[in-house]
Amino acid sequence: MNISIDLLPERTRRQEGKLPLIPVFGLASIVAGAMFLTFTYISVNNNVTQLEAQVATKTEELLTLEAGVLATTSGINAFNYVDEFTAMSTLLSSVFKGTISLKDRIYFHLPEGTEVTRYSYENNGDLTVQVTSVSKGDAAVFLNHLLNEREISGAEVTTIELQSESGIIYQSDFTLKLKTLAGEQYE
Repeated sequence: MNISIDLLPERTRRQEGKLPLIPVFGLASIVAGAMFLTFTYISVNNNVTQLEAQVATKTEELLTLEAGVLATTSGINAFNYVDEFTAMSTLLSSVFKGTISLKDRIYFHLPEGTEVTRYSYENNGDLTVQVTSVSKGDAAVFLNHLLNEREISGAEVTTIELQSESGIIYQSDFTLKLKTLAGEQYE
C-alpha cells in the first residue's frame, strides 16, 4: 500500500495562482533597457544629423568668406599691388631680357642730386626715362653713361625743361633704344 502525504499543500497552491517574479522582472528589465537604448539611439542620431547640418552650414559660410578674402587679396586689384607688379615683371621679361638688372644699372649711372621721375617701356621697344637734375651738365653726364651701357644701342635727350617753381631744376626726357628684346642676340 502506498500512502502519500502532501506536506506542503498551501505552497503548491500559491505557486499555481501567481506568476514567477524573477522571470517577469527580467523580461521587464530587458524591454525597458531595449526601449531606453532605442530612444537614446534615436536622440543621438537626431543630434548627429543636426550637427552635420550645422557643420555644413558653417563650412559653406567659411568657404564664402574665404573666397571673398581671396578675391580681394589675390590677382590684380586695388588691394594687391604685389601681383600687379609680378604680372608686369613677367610680361616685361617675356618681351625684354634683364629688365630688372637694366633698371638697376640705369639707376646706378645717375649723377648725385638727380632722380628718376618716370621710367617706362614703350610699345616699340624703346625705354623712356624722365630725370630731374640741378644742371644740364648732369643730364649730359647721364647720357654719356647710358651710351656706354651694353644693352643700349642708342640714347638721346628729347627735351630739357627748366622747372622754375622750385628753384633751378631741369627735367630731362631720355629715349633709349634697347638691344634687350627677347630673341635678339648682341655681341
